[in-house]
Amino acid sequence: MKPKDLSNFAQKIAGGGAVGAAALLFLRGQTTIATTLFAIGAGLFGKSSLFPNGFNMGHAKRPEPEGPENSKPRKPLAPFSKNEAYDLLGLKPGASEDDIKAAHKRLMKDFHPDKGGTDYLAAKINQAKDVLLG
Repeated sequence: MKPKDLSNFAQKIAGGGAVGAAALLFLRGQTTIATTLFAIGAGLFGKSSLFPNGFNMGHAKRPEPEGPENSKPRKPLAPFSKNEAYDLLGLKPGASEDDIKAAHKRLMKDFHPDKGGTDYLAAKINQAKDVLLG
């Protein structure tokens, strides 16, 4: 059984248990707790107006924030000069190849898309390294 299917199955079992427990509490006169537990159980089942799609148990991908800073470049990046590349990498003109590579690596640690940066910034940092290293 796939992990996603197993998770869905466990979610349905938990939902059924919560609804059953809610029914027992309702019969014992504890309606406040029963109502809350029933809503949770129905949400796990995916049969509730509060949770029409059930609870998200990590199956859905988190949406990416929208905006130009988070979008992939739609067209090729505009070329820039070596001086602009040095500025972007925080180096002085004439820096060694090792300095360029170290600055690139340092910036990519902070601005890589997997680390909270954006595709656009990562592409500009890569472009600066390429301009300086040829």
